[in-house]
Amino acid sequence: MATINDITFIDTLAAAPVSVASGIERTICSPGLCGSKNLIAYRRTISAGRSLSVEAGDDYHLLYVIEGAADGQIRFGGDSHAADEGAGVLLVPGESASIHAQGSNLDVLHLVTPKPPAAVENGLPGGPGYFFNRGTLRALADSSGGRVRRFCVESSVRYPDGRRLTQTNAIQAGEMHYNAGGASPYHLHKPTEANPDGAAHCYITFKGRGKVDVGQTSQVIEPGTLVYFPSGIPHQLNAWEGALDYFEIQAWRSFKTDILSNDPLGLKWFYVGESADEPKVEWNQS
Repeated sequence: MATINDITFIDTLAAAPVSVASGIERTICSPGLCGSKNLIAYRRTISAGRSLSVEAGDDYHLLYVIEGAADGQIRFGGDSHAADEGAGVLLVPGESASIHAQGSNLDVLHLVTPKPPAAVENGLPGGPGYFFNRGTLRALADSSGGRVRRFCVESSVRYPDGRRLTQTNAIQAGEMHYNAGGASPYHLHKPTEANPDGAAHCYITFKGRGKVDVGQTSQVIEPGTLVYFPSGIPHQLNAWEGALDYFEIQAWRSFKTDILSNDPLGLKWFYVGESADEPKVEWNQS
């Protein structure tokens, strides 16, 4: 039977710092640290007055601002955008971007995943990349009312006009908020024929505390913790003693999910409308 010892916990704030041109780089997920096959993750501190420049090369890169500043800038595609908390950019192979910290440091999550095979893309063109922030992303709320999410990268999320948020299955990633008492169903993710090793799946907690359950065992996690789940390990995440904010990642976005708990709530998600009387639209996750 699976236990909490089957998953990996990493304190991203205590990970070994390496001095680089932009400031400090901490590797927080890699094949050596977590056993991840399709994901390398860095937590970066961009020092005031310095810039991080990223050339995507043959890979997909996601840059996400954990802690921003009003005068910081994200430069992508010839445009400059404020490096606010929750802003970022998806880079597809061949693209580039830079993030500049002006008067104060920036805390940035940097994810790298290789280009997936055609079977994972399943007909998607793979790009282009784009800038995002919380004002450009559609919020989703689950049917229990306990959880809200905003995907930064997700191919099945669509704008009201039918356009996809993302044109690749290389990665699924986004913000999650649990209200006090909120919890995921007890579930597991399995490999697919297109992705036989399964997705590299992890959470990174930002604010509040969570409790991870695996079988009859559990562990409370503090802000700054990365939790890595090997494919096939059942788990549940609960907000613990208050609300919880974290970031969730799957790379590549090709996996099957089995719901193991008998809970009718929380299994469906709906786009959050601009007004309370707006008809509910269910998010089609297929």
